[in-house]
Amino acid sequence: MAKRKKAKTKSGAVGGAISRGVSATWKFLAKSLGKSVRFLARGAKDLDAAHQRDGIAFLILILALVATAGTWFHADNLVGRAVYSVIYGAFGRVGFVAPLVLIYFAFRLFRVPEDSKATGRIIIGTLALLLSSTGLAHFFNGSKSTPTTALRDGGGWLGYGVREPLVYLMGVDLPNLVLGILFIFGLLVITATPVSEVFTRLANTGKWLLSKRPVRQEREEEEFEVTDTPAF
Repeated sequence: MAKRKKAKTKSGAVGGAISRGVSATWKFLAKSLGKSVRFLARGAKDLDAAHQRDGIAFLILILALVATAGTWFHADNLVGRAVYSVIYGAFGRVGFVAPLVLIYFAFRLFRVPEDSKATGRIIIGTLALLLSSTGLAHFFNGSKSTPTTALRDGGGWLGYGVREPLVYLMGVDLPNLVLGILFIFGLLVITATPVSEVFTRLANTGKWLLSKRPVRQEREEEEFEVTDTPAF
């Protein structure tokens, strides 16, 4: 009995040491990467430690790298195939931009972790773009193959779940208008552009284009000087 207790004590000590080592390594890598990004970006150098969410940003960056290996490079291993199936199965063709979105949010948390209001606004706009783009991708998918392949070539299960209820409630054509408006709304939210300023900016753009329009140069008639000198 004494030997078993000693063995359990030793195994528990080894397990605790391993967990502490992994935790310390994770914190060290997260802090180091966060400081490096802030140094390169030349911003947020004197942030309070409570606002430096380096661990979350580091985790998102790892997820972005894993998503890149699975969706872009089609890594031929268990993790790569699983990531490909999950991302393309859930979002269809729109899943191709998933690594870019994750990388953007990771570096945003590294650089400006204290700007939670703007980050929340961008997350809401991104969700609006995700819902609308997957729904539209499901509509424009013309695949006649198996259901699984058709969903991956379109908007995935999310696009199917977004568009089909709208089709049931509104018919075939009206959901496209709703999803298009939702897509524009997502862009306005991300760019922090009020709807009232859209028409003003369009008008200013139209005026600028008109001002750059080439002006036709009228042909100037040559004026001949009339003199009293007789012709030869």
